[in-house]
Amino acid sequence: MRESEVLLWIAKGKTNRDIGEILGLSTRTVNKHLETIYVKLGVENRASAAVKAAYVLHDM
Repeated sequence: MRESEVLLWIAKGKTNRDIGEILGLSTRTVNKHLETIYVKLGVENRASAAVKAAYVLHDM
């Protein structure tokens, strides 16, 4: 659940710090969620994750 929320905010262009403030998480926790997201999506960076998320959200 948190991973999807983090990914949504990444797709909206928010920084890890912003996401942490929005979701009430530490920046380190946001980073850990991102690491898991990258593995699940098969990407290596934030930009690629954001593109995949935006693509999926656009198709909904």
